[in-house]
Amino acid sequence: MVYEELMMDASTLLKFELFRKMMFIGRPNYSIAELAQEMNLNYQQTVIDLTEIDKEISEIRPEHESFLIGAGKINCLNLTATIDEYRYYLLQNSVPFQFILYFINEENPTIEDFCDRYFSSRSTVSRKIEKLKNFLKSFNLRFTYTEAGIVGDERLARLALFNLIWLGTRGIVWPFKVSEDKVNQMVAAFGEYFPLSRTYLGSLELKYFAAIFLLRIKKGIFVKYDKAYDCLMKNNDYYDFTRLNPLVDNQLTARQSKAESSFIFFLAHFIPFYTLEDDPTLAQTIHDFKKEPNPVDNLVEEFLHFAKEELFTNNPSILDQPLVIGNLLNITFGYYVIKYRMPTIQRLLGPKQVFESPIREMEGKIRTFFVDKSNKEPYDAFVNNATINSLVNGFTQVLMPLYDTMTHAKKVEVGVAIEHNYLIVKSIYQFMSDLKFVNAETFASQKQDHYDLIISSSLLIKNQTPNSNFFLWELGQDDEQYIILYKRLRKIFNEKNK
Repeated sequence: MVYEELMMDASTLLKFELFRKMMFIGRPNYSIAELAQEMNLNYQQTVIDLTEIDKEISEIRPEHESFLIGAGKINCLNLTATIDEYRYYLLQNSVPFQFILYFINEENPTIEDFCDRYFSSRSTVSRKIEKLKNFLKSFNLRFTYTEAGIVGDERLARLALFNLIWLGTRGIVWPFKVSEDKVNQMVAAFGEYFPLSRTYLGSLELKYFAAIFLLRIKKGIFVKYDKAYDCLMKNNDYYDFTRLNPLVDNQLTARQSKAESSFIFFLAHFIPFYTLEDDPTLAQTIHDFKKEPNPVDNLVEEFLHFAKEELFTNNPSILDQPLVIGNLLNITFGYYVIKYRMPTIQRLLGPKQVFESPIREMEGKIRTFFVDKSNKEPYDAFVNNATINSLVNGFTQVLMPLYDTMTHAKKVEVGVAIEHNYLIVKSIYQFMSDLKFVNAETFASQKQDHYDLIISSSLLIKNQTPNSNFFLWELGQDDEQYIILYKRLRKIFNEKNK
């Protein structure tokens, strides 16, 4: 929710949170009083906000049937607008969102013109973009007002603009004042370098990036060439530096064309994009980084050697997969070039993921590796206080699917006390067998202190042992019980492995 907190005022954010809560509840008959209590809200204010949300959905979808069904109840299945549609609807009246779209699209944007157009004052604009301004400041980016815009490292500015616009629209509208035909030409020219061009949403993301490129270039705002690109692109025929200039009417100098083209190629290599072993860009990336000695490949090689000895001693060869190598190279290259924290989408999606205990142990060892490298040349140039957390998190995320957490984790011990009938109990035992983090057995009273959870169709055990962690299984009920049980088991597992 970091994104919405940056872009929305308090009252708008509350409506969005209510909408999201209803979407996850997904029930046809839910008490408003219960919803208000769960959200720590006043009942009357909740009714007012729900009425407003209902009206706004009708503006998005005229065919909408009210989710207010009377008797203090709501039908959470009657949310006919998607969460992306509702977010965008709210953002259209959000000053930070309006300001970003204004200065990226207008030829001569000024704060005075923006205030006139959106019936606001300069002080109001400054107050409402304060949180976003502070967020951007952490990447050495700042807003300007005389000529409305954003300044700093132009590469980071474009990344930030993409993230802020993409997360607000998610491809449901075209928010740019630039020809889609021209954008499509640019995507067609450079798409082969990007793994995400082969996916539906990925191709839309590339269009947004291309639009931002074209709009910034049109205003004469260019990126600068960075010699750090050389270890990948210098004397490399794979990267075609002649494609860009014809797409912008040959308005770029040779220096500008090289810098802009290089940044496009960099964008194909700064995130762990690879998901398919047969992706031709994956093989190309590994080939290019291994062609000549360089700090990026050297660091990844040293890390893999460390990981095989410290993390994957039982199966070190699993780290030789091209997917692992390619994604680690991309993460490393991103910070080798920028040498600073980057405004990634992950930073806008929510708080940092809290790993389970076995993964935290792995993360701790990876952190020790990078702290050590931060004191050694040439790695100290890009493994620093501003990048270590991102490098550690990125490397941990790549290795996490390969790490057998269940070997190291404490499983949830469950005692099952349900009627002794195979036809009744087989499905629940099968369900828990599929959950690799659960050990389930027939309940034994002498082991009740051993169980993390007791599942029973009778309250007798609960009454006899009121302090036990108990889950009542109602025979003959629908599959919703499995969802509730899974959440309960997962919560116990997470608490047990903190």
